[in-house]
Amino acid sequence: MGRQNRGQIANTPSKPGEQTRTQSTGEEAAPSAQSSLARDYRRHKREVLNIPSRLWIQDKELSGYTQDISPGGFRLISDTDPSPGTPLDLKFSFADICFLNISGQVIFCLPVDDGKFGNKAIGIKFAAIRDWEQIILLSSIKELTQTVSSREKSLLTIVVSKDALAQEPVNLGRPTHSPTTAKAIKRSKKPLKFSPDPGWVLDLKRYIEPYSNAVLQSRLIQEASAGTLSLKQMRAWIMQLYPFIETFPKWIALNISKTRDSFSRGVMIDNVRVEKRHAEQWVYMAQGFGIDPEELYTVEPLPQVDALTHWLWSINTQGTLAEAVGATNYAIEGVTQGIARLTIRGFPLYDRLDGVHLDEKAYWWMEAHARYDDLHPIQALEIMKLYTTTKDLEGKVKFATRRSLEYLLMALETCYTRFRPEGVEKEVLAVPKMDKGFVAQVR
Repeated sequence: MGRQNRGQIANTPSKPGEQTRTQSTGEEAAPSAQSSLARDYRRHKREVLNIPSRLWIQDKELSGYTQDISPGGFRLISDTDPSPGTPLDLKFSFADICFLNISGQVIFCLPVDDGKFGNKAIGIKFAAIRDWEQIILLSSIKELTQTVSSREKSLLTIVVSKDALAQEPVNLGRPTHSPTTAKAIKRSKKPLKFSPDPGWVLDLKRYIEPYSNAVLQSRLIQEASAGTLSLKQMRAWIMQLYPFIETFPKWIALNISKTRDSFSRGVMIDNVRVEKRHAEQWVYMAQGFGIDPEELYTVEPLPQVDALTHWLWSINTQGTLAEAVGATNYAIEGVTQGIARLTIRGFPLYDRLDGVHLDEKAYWWMEAHARYDDLHPIQALEIMKLYTTTKDLEGKVKFATRRSLEYLLMALETCYTRFRPEGVEKEVLAVPKMDKGFVAQVR
């Protein structure tokens, strides 16, 4: 379960010998709708980062390097002269820090004489960059400025975009005085949107709300939050769900090949990078609760718990991208933040119990998901909007999203009842507002 999502530039002089910020980036025409995050960053000096770059133009490979970079764009030095307005696919590989795909647009191309790769300074701005992309970019810039070896291992690949989806944000990023844009606005009489919110999305949110609430209100989560869940049950569900946690990034990776646009592909790749650390964090948490890691690696999940894992293997292997993302990134990651925020409240009450020692590492998984896991469902919803293209598919996405929450609830309920301390009576209680197949649960 994952983790973990966005100004005109001041025309003030920079250090002696450097051009003004506006001159170095060519972003004076950037739309005023840029986020406050970008504006805040641009109040400070732009970072001078020389990242090797590879350009593919008309099947010809050219070399270059970045001269500076910010959340708004960067300047590239290379021996080529793309026309202003050219849409670009930008693929950043920041050493082993992260991978990021962003759409861009050429703003200017001016002659220079730097004695290196080329004689052109190309101003490139990011098109429709989102908050989560800016956060990742800022973090990567900070890391690269501090580590020379990371810069040497970084690479920027630039391809002239032929993707209609990449062209769309470029069009939206053009100045409002553009004749084409002005005509479109006058004709539609509505503000242009990069990602309109389909009506079915609101229906989806209302539809799955009872299922999400049932997970968060389940006795296992509520009692773990209050510190009243028995230590036996606490250890049991941590062990039982480990195979599910360990496999989670593999399901996301299955969907990378299904993507047909740079945004969705970038989200999936970055999500896999984040998720691959979470199994290790889960092990630290288990050790804090006195569980030997070998018990995690050899645990035999109960059938009801294993059903959750098998369901996600099935939908991510055989389902469409929209169904898989709905079932995995939107449903599971969407409810994970609530689970983490509730469960972590009870951790201090377990510390120092028999065999329990919750150090900083034991908190990592829960703290990480409580803090940033709201980002992944937002990204997932954008992908679902792009790839849910028919009424029939809308229904399938709703079903896949609901079914994941049903299986998750069943797994938690099974862990609660099967490992309850002896002497506690069982009761049969209906799960409210759930699918018929999940109405009666033994508790």
